[in-house]
Amino acid sequence: MKNIAILASGSGTNAENIARFFNNGNRIRVAMVITNRKNAGVIERMKPLGVDVEYVPNRVWDEAPERIVEMLQFRGIDLVVLAGFMHYVSPVIINAFPNRVINIHPSLLPAYGGKGMWGHHVHEAVMAAGEKKSGVTVHYVDEEFDSGEILMQQEVEIYPDDTAETLEARIHKAEYELYPRAIAAAVHRLDANDEPGVGEAAVAVEAAPVSPSEPPAVPKSVEEEWADVLKVKYDPASATVPPPVPGGSQIRQTVAPQEPQRRQQFQQPVAAAGAEGERPAMPPTFLLWSVLCTICCCFPPGIAAIIFSMMVSSRYHNGDYEGAARASRMAEIWIIVSFVLGVLSASLYIPLSLF
Repeated sequence: MKNIAILASGSGTNAENIARFFNNGNRIRVAMVITNRKNAGVIERMKPLGVDVEYVPNRVWDEAPERIVEMLQFRGIDLVVLAGFMHYVSPVIINAFPNRVINIHPSLLPAYGGKGMWGHHVHEAVMAAGEKKSGVTVHYVDEEFDSGEILMQQEVEIYPDDTAETLEARIHKAEYELYPRAIAAAVHRLDANDEPGVGEAAVAVEAAPVSPSEPPAVPKSVEEEWADVLKVKYDPASATVPPPVPGGSQIRQTVAPQEPQRRQQFQQPVAAAGAEGERPAMPPTFLLWSVLCTICCCFPPGIAAIIFSMMVSSRYHNGDYEGAARASRMAEIWIIVSFVLGVLSASLYIPLSLF
């Protein structure tokens, strides 16, 4: 069994398609999804599929990518799949998984690739250039935008009455068909240990262009993909379905008690969980002191203190424990500022009032 991790930032339609394609088989499964957005649509899409979702904020991707490497290695990830992931992937991650990180791009690379070429920007550029065809490319990720080795491509014809929106809709259909096939091909490469001539048949296969008048063909199951490449007969009756991933119906905010200590050690710095996976105590809000300082001392900094005091509770209950701690410290600072300014004002006002 090969384990896939999907990185996604948006609605998660591609991630859902991939998970549904593979997770009823016994060769490849989506073991986890990692998102950099707390409210990403992919979170809800993964719940009924029993796939674990991890939220890792952007600051971790930027400042401590080695933590993400630890997470992927601990879960035994064989292949990292980018599916609408809208954040820079550090070379630390790419180098930890050489030729094991793939991405999908909505054009026929190397055309219309590079920085700034994503989503509707690609389709608008293609239409503006008067191209007769576009397509989808699955490629390996390296340290430059859209420059890695091409794994598989699929053409999509452009018609005279097309707009960027209609072209995008057909491109999406092609993505749903091509990406699972390309993932299977990438896994075949891993199994072949990059030996020349082995697994190349899967990589060379390209799907037919999608016609706007016909729905895309139903993709083969992963078992059928393996059977085609290995030239063996596949018997569905002998297949077994892997059990659902424990705890996969929700985002992990705490650590399951049966998981080993290493999992606990990693989860604390990323999700800021408390000791042994429990939520830490909520930092003091200082709300009462904020109100008193607003009334009795200096009004503007007192209002700032009240705002930060209210942020403590909201951030804590949203799982942002570090943000709650920062808000608590800021509330305390503004209370001190309000108090000091109030004392200074009073000390100046009393002598002046005597004259």
